[in-house]
Amino acid sequence: MKFIKTFSLIIFLGFIFLIYENIMAFKNGIVGFTKKGGMTTGCACHGFDPVDSVSVRISGPASLRANDTAIYVLSIANGPAVAGGCDISTSLGRVVTSALDTTLKSEEPITGAGFELTHKDPKLFKGDTLKFYFKYIAPSTPNVTDTIFANGNSVNNDTASDNDKWNYANNFLINILSPVGISNNSVVVNSFELQQNYPNPFNPETKIQFSINKSSNLSLTVYDMNGKEVANLLNNKLFTSGDYSVTLNASQYNLTSGVYFYKLSSDNFSDVKKMMLLK
Repeated sequence: MKFIKTFSLIIFLGFIFLIYENIMAFKNGIVGFTKKGGMTTGCACHGFDPVDSVSVRISGPASLRANDTAIYVLSIANGPAVAGGCDISTSLGRVVTSALDTTLKSEEPITGAGFELTHKDPKLFKGDTLKFYFKYIAPSTPNVTDTIFANGNSVNNDTASDNDKWNYANNFLINILSPVGISNNSVVVNSFELQQNYPNPFNPETKIQFSINKSSNLSLTVYDMNGKEVANLLNNKLFTSGDYSVTLNASQYNLTSGVYFYKLSSDNFSDVKKMMLLK
């Protein structure tokens, strides 16, 4: 009788352990399973093969200058669409977490091939699409092509892998340009302060704020990544001392997603800051 009770207790504890292990197996993300280095297993814990019906897409600027930083988005759609996770890596640059998304964490795979991003916990879908926001830092070497790799899963969030789906994102290529063109030739003067636009990233509107403490003729111009002027918000306009805000509407100037620079200048000073339009 004692043997039966002991055996039953062992079976019960084993059952509890299996439940706990099954729950935890799908709670935290994992790195080292993108297509980087020819990896083919992907999110195999959510189904052995990738499924074409699950859409996983990377979006962001297709060109950056060496050492530049930009926000990118990994979008997941279809599948069970209750919650999802991801693994994001790059070949030359770096992917790091962003204040825009606190659900990601940075980890180094066993291979030691550089830090990658994955989810802390399954992130719930909002509507039919789940989005992860992350920062990409371009390598210091110009005139090369970098690649962002990623996969994403779409799960029913029931602590088991049954009916979970996943897929790879198409590899996202980024042209790394020479750090020339629009440069940040900011001159620090007490009479002038240009602030970071808000919100940033933005779509379609953002506000650019600045302060001056003496009358000045100011110009505010927006440039694309190639240094081409795409919007002239102020043209040598006289401002008295005070705080000011100018609104940029991307639709008004037919701007597409990407990184832009805005430059505030006067006769004897200028400042340049970077912003990102994300549609």
